[in-house]
Amino acid sequence: MIGKRIYVGSCHGWVATLDGRCNMHLLNPLTGAQIPLPSVLTLPFIRDIYNLKGQITNFNMEQDHNRYSLWLKFIHKVVLSKAPDADNDFTIMMIYSHWCKLAFARAGDKAWTPISSPYCYSDIIYHNAKFYTINFHEMVEVYGRPMNLPLSISSSSQTYLHMGIYYLVESLDGNLMLVHKNQKKWGPTDNPKNIMCTVFSLDEQTYKWKMVKNLHEQTLFIGTNQSLCLSTIDFPELKQNCIYYTDDILDICGSYKYTRRHIGIFYLQDEMIRPIDHLGYQYWPPPLWLTPRDSY
Repeated sequence: MIGKRIYVGSCHGWVATLDGRCNMHLLNPLTGAQIPLPSVLTLPFIRDIYNLKGQITNFNMEQDHNRYSLWLKFIHKVVLSKAPDADNDFTIMMIYSHWCKLAFARAGDKAWTPISSPYCYSDIIYHNAKFYTINFHEMVEVYGRPMNLPLSISSSSQTYLHMGIYYLVESLDGNLMLVHKNQKKWGPTDNPKNIMCTVFSLDEQTYKWKMVKNLHEQTLFIGTNQSLCLSTIDFPELKQNCIYYTDDILDICGSYKYTRRHIGIFYLQDEMIRPIDHLGYQYWPPPLWLTPRDSY
């Protein structure tokens, strides 16, 4: 049942889902079309558990405790190169495991291909016909062809940032931006300063990050989705110079499954968060942003 799956990514109108048996699918919520993805058993550290009849009944991580941990912690984000339409020519990259590693698969692949790296990764975006990743050292790497040989293009922002999550997003003029989100408390709170977002733009001449104080007629959407930038001129109902965010750490969300979700708007001008009036907050699984697409 679709309603019992969790969401581990969205882009190009499709959602990546994961069920309680760790089966992964791409789903178009408008058309109902589904595409199975390679089994998690093809990833490192995963083993299957059989009953006495030789049937697979569970999955486990060799360094973890149980299926609950695997389900909620193992797949962090899935990003597509393009919508899986009629030509069926697309590539998927994802962040997986407690160590936030990378793997990819192409349309029709039966197995995931892990990417060897010493880093732990926070986000992925498909930008300029390549996958861009950012790790927790604020280093951006570019993956083209071959996928397992990245090019590093930027270093640290040189700004001290507390522990948090990094997001990559493409601005309306095609420039690469970095958003750092730090959340003080994960449980329910009414503190308007509970979340702090800092925005940077990549200088394509020096490959250094520069702090952005004002997004002007732009607004950003971050979370489990591929990060998105929209124009408030084209969509005047949106708040300009703001960041719309959702909960996106599933294991923490699972610990607070039946409490209020952190969904809201961060205003860069006064560095405060405010609710989205027409949305509720008691969601499971946690929601994500989606740009609809009715093809396929």
